[in-house]
Amino acid sequence: MKIRELIIQHCDNTENKGNGLLIHTGHPAEPIETPELFSYLDFLSDEPSRKIWYSDDYRMIVTEIDGELTVYEHVRLSNYRIQLLDLREKYGEKEEKDLTELADIFSFVSYEHRNSTRKSGVPYITHPMDVASILIKENAPSELIFAGLLHDIVEDTEVNIVTIRRRYGPVVGDYVEAVTEPEELRQAAGGDRAQTWKERKEYTIKRISRANSEIRLLACADKLANIRDLISDIKQEGEEFWDKFNAPKSEQEWYYRSMLEVFATGPQNITDTRAYRDYKDCVDELF
Repeated sequence: MKIRELIIQHCDNTENKGNGLLIHTGHPAEPIETPELFSYLDFLSDEPSRKIWYSDDYRMIVTEIDGELTVYEHVRLSNYRIQLLDLREKYGEKEEKDLTELADIFSFVSYEHRNSTRKSGVPYITHPMDVASILIKENAPSELIFAGLLHDIVEDTEVNIVTIRRRYGPVVGDYVEAVTEPEELRQAAGGDRAQTWKERKEYTIKRISRANSEIRLLACADKLANIRDLISDIKQEGEEFWDKFNAPKSEQEWYYRSMLEVFATGPQNITDTRAYRDYKDCVDELF
């Protein structure tokens, strides 16, 4: 949509601020798309509550914050640059805070998983790193990315969910808990997790089928990271690599395909995400 069409269609108030600056405001019924000749400032935006665009061609800035659309028109070059700097100062702090917290969580997770390795022998920290990377590429909320790093810590270390909530907040804690097997299943497994493998996977399938799209995306990122490693490991070591798992290849296929179906089912499906499409391709390649 051209910027003039956007103003006419969605803005019902115009204020003249002097020096040629006009400010148009309105409350569009639906979120707007990027106008022609505008660029989206994703690092200053915080979807869905805040979106910011700018255009060097028009020297204009468009913001959509908490449902209110504002178009700054005829901004003089100097004021335009100053306003962009103001936006960076106002909203750029969150990005810096998120990066600092991400580094803190990485250090915490690295320490807690320090004695663990994957079935291939590589340090375990590589897996939560992969999961977080997949979520970052999806432009996921920071809390979900944090949970990507933390998603295995309750199952595989002495850290409990209360500690996660205390350190990183209730949202991150809820995400981690949503993809963590319940304690009674983990205790039932005891020293032989193979005995309860099917029961634990059935629980996961059922729980994720009832989850919202963000939790499904977190689970999908976990499964995608796992299956990518699995494909690579089998290419390196051959079909004998399956012997390292608690269930045979046929059961693994059942689980991976069941999760694929869960991710694609219902109004909370994530079929429009890159992670889901990549996961589907990997399932078809492996099985």
